[in-house]
Amino acid sequence: MLIRSRGRLHGAGSAALLLSLLAGCGPSSAPATPAPGPTRNAPYKGTCVGFNGLDALNPAAEVRAGRFRVPGAAPVRVAAGTDVDWGLDPYDNRTWQLWFHSLEWLGGLIGTYARTGDRAALDTATGIARDWLAGNDHPGRFGEDRRKAIAEGTKFRLATLVCLRKYATGRWLDDAIAEHAKWLARPEHYSGPWNHGTDESMILMAAGCAIGREDLAGLGRNRLLGAMFEPPGGALPAVDAEGAGNEQSAHYAVYNRGRWRLALRVMRGCGRPAPAAIARRLALMDEFIAFQTTPGGDLLQIGESYAGKASGISSPGDGPLEYIATQGRKGTRPADRARVYKAGYVMGRSGWGDGARAYTDEMSYTARFGPGRYAHGQNDHMELTFHALGRDILVPSGHIGYSDKAWRAWLASPAAHSTLVVRGVPFREDTTTALTEHHFRRGADTFRLSDTAFTGASRSRSVLAASDPDALAVLDSVDSAAPDPAASRPVEQLWHLPAAFTAVPDGTGAVATAGRLRVHFLRIPLPVTAASQPAQVVRGSLSPPQGWIAPSERTTVPAPVVSFPAQGPHVRMLTLIAPVRGAERPSVRTRALPDGGVRVEAAFSRRTLIFEATPDGTLRRLR
Repeated sequence: MLIRSRGRLHGAGSAALLLSLLAGCGPSSAPATPAPGPTRNAPYKGTCVGFNGLDALNPAAEVRAGRFRVPGAAPVRVAAGTDVDWGLDPYDNRTWQLWFHSLEWLGGLIGTYARTGDRAALDTATGIARDWLAGNDHPGRFGEDRRKAIAEGTKFRLATLVCLRKYATGRWLDDAIAEHAKWLARPEHYSGPWNHGTDESMILMAAGCAIGREDLAGLGRNRLLGAMFEPPGGALPAVDAEGAGNEQSAHYAVYNRGRWRLALRVMRGCGRPAPAAIARRLALMDEFIAFQTTPGGDLLQIGESYAGKASGISSPGDGPLEYIATQGRKGTRPADRARVYKAGYVMGRSGWGDGARAYTDEMSYTARFGPGRYAHGQNDHMELTFHALGRDILVPSGHIGYSDKAWRAWLASPAAHSTLVVRGVPFREDTTTALTEHHFRRGADTFRLSDTAFTGASRSRSVLAASDPDALAVLDSVDSAAPDPAASRPVEQLWHLPAAFTAVPDGTGAVATAGRLRVHFLRIPLPVTAASQPAQVVRGSLSPPQGWIAPSERTTVPAPVVSFPAQGPHVRMLTLIAPVRGAERPSVRTRALPDGGVRVEAAFSRRTLIFEATPDGTLRRLR
């Protein structure tokens, strides 16, 4: 793509335009609080926090040739020399614009100079940085997307300028760093205790140390400590005392692990204390992440998460992450087989490959509860994931990125998860889901969840996660506020399978097949309940959307969803999910109990599972 060459105002005055630029990019255009100017000729104590991988994607030769690239897209011609067309948006993609205005793609040039002393590389990086300052003044004349890209890219652009400052000097650069940092320092530009705020605070501290501004460095450090120990606005800590992240996303737990380790390095580089309590929480976070992986080596797509591999986690160390990355060959296994995290997770497995089973033969499951949606979370409360007999069986629907608002909204909805949905009433995403009880016993983990997230209805889910044989038994109930059965809302129990499966109704239940694996969804009749409605299977529906998996940005793949519908003022559904190899059909016998409960005897995979479901919602394995 060719660009048109345009003149630029270069020189010391270009940096002076930055204050007016940034003042108009945020939610408030009030002037920044006056602060002392940068210390001239101060020793460099900043830390280059890196370039989010854009330095590797944009090596020096490519940038000199005028090309810019982001992950998953072809390079675009953006510049002639150091004259850049900052108005480009070739993919109509906010993320592309954000990384373009971040200037982090100059990292390859800066790194080349650091390694080789190639002055031309440093001059090109300096020239493009000055061109950005000159070409992006008075943002009111730009479109909304460009203005947002400029504002959202401030922290990353500041990080690039701080890296540049290690090798280049000049009043224009110190002024640019100071003005960017002062913009980040304004309270209305602090994002809070999640990854955006972490980056802002860490970069603010690095910038203050780079130019000798103790006030800016101190503010950045104080915000980091606040996010970890006393988060504002009622949010959970960025990483709590159990090691759980607050962003409700497996992908962002991994990302934040790296960012907080970097934040500690910035503190030390600034000569400021790095609290040992943060390091302890990050060590515990490794186990939290390990529980969100499957025995097959995949990172679960909990929350807004792309598909990923446990082996792809960088710098795993020699603890739990090394253990899962090598499937038990190296590292240290997590201390527990199952764990509850107060941040909103029940997670467990049959073992870690250190007993009678090989690592890849273990069963694993997860469930979500806790506070309402936050940061990169989804409306996934009561969702179950399930891995057994070497395959994922129940999976989240994933994450498509941030450009397609309609798809992102659907993927965040309860209907995109293996949960219990009440149709026709509003869903309140700020509602807390309670874990009312849990018991972890070898071969039989049980727990119960409840909430009122669907207006006018209370729902509960009791789960028995069994091993030997591997299975899930799920008892769901919905009590509607409407006393008239004709006025009660439809209810659906949804089970999302990977795209590799096909599924069909089978009697009152359904069966899903992938290779030699068959998963039987068996509806167990309960005393004093309405007759079962026929099961439904949906795959790749657009109106309404249902039956999709989003493994990566802007990618959707059809995948089957098994739906068990019901209706009534008091709905109760008991489902047994039994995976088997080959053509075996599970044998199931039920017996009503005097107290109104039911006893279930199921034989499959050459083993027997016997359990009871009581009228109060308790599931208990007997054998």
